[in-house]
Amino acid sequence: MDPSPETRRLLISATLTAQARRHPGTSSGAGDLLALARELSEETGAIERAYRFRFDPPYPGVTAGPQNVGRTSRLLLACRVSDHDGTPIGVVFTALIADRPPQVSVAPAEASIPEDWRPPDDFR
Repeated sequence: MDPSPETRRLLISATLTAQARRHPGTSSGAGDLLALARELSEETGAIERAYRFRFDPPYPGVTAGPQNVGRTSRLLLACRVSDHDGTPIGVVFTALIADRPPQVSVAPAEASIPEDWRPPDDFR
């Protein structure tokens, strides 16, 4: 029996959260959050192969760029995830907040990603 879409989204969220939390904490700088986003992108090939997922754009996705919130910085990223046959599963949202563990959630496939968001490398 195939798992439900919600079960698949929870599996993706848990897997990506565990991967992201293996990285050391960040300082309060936006540059550190961008560096962490680049590191996360380097490890997703193994996840795609193991679970037969495909991320588009590549995980952790695109962003509006770092934001200063009070005395800290945050970076919200998004990408679509689909099954190996192209069936949409959901939209992965990854929140990187300085000095906090990364948070990953997967919304239903109907969720939207703003069209003006760009890859993290565009914000160097």
